[in-house]
Amino acid sequence: MPLVGFRPTKARLIIEDSNDIVLVMKVVVADSESVEFATGGKLDALSGVLRIRERKEGETTRNDTHPAGSLVYIEASGEGPDLVPAKYQINISMAPDKFKALLRVAVSGLLPTKFFIDAGERISKTETRGLTYWVGAGGRTKVWDSESFRSLPISKFSMILPIELLAQRGEAPRGQPALPSDFVSPMTAAFDAL
Repeated sequence: MPLVGFRPTKARLIIEDSNDIVLVMKVVVADSESVEFATGGKLDALSGVLRIRERKEGETTRNDTHPAGSLVYIEASGEGPDLVPAKYQINISMAPDKFKALLRVAVSGLLPTKFFIDAGERISKTETRGLTYWVGAGGRTKVWDSESFRSLPISKFSMILPIELLAQRGEAPRGQPALPSDFVSPMTAAFDAL
């Protein structure tokens, strides 16, 4: 299935008494990605929302042949000044331990640098429906038939979370002196030289 990368631009945590905690992020297609619509236009030109919630106990997962979430196309609506442009929404449920780790990062003020989804309806080992690859003169392109498949199942979801090192913030672990701001460790210098 096609793997599509996205990048968050803004995040909000929604906490309500009687509902699940939901981490909501505004997202855009990652710079290195492109997804065309079968009817014309590109997913890259639209804004999207990622909604992540904790998977409830007893809720089935993709390992039980159920999707990890969904990618939904939302058509433009209204006219003139009331026009609401087309957009997309990604819905994900995460295992409780992974969701808690994500919340810790989000509450500390950091956003994931990138996340990926595998979307589309699997027909066979090598074929999918809804979101697939087309081969043309420009090479291989990811194409979403959003007219026939407005909602696509997501079979896999992965996220790259930032880790902010204390030395980068000018802080030192308890009981150790802070390093000067211009200090470069031999390991950092070797890594930067790569």
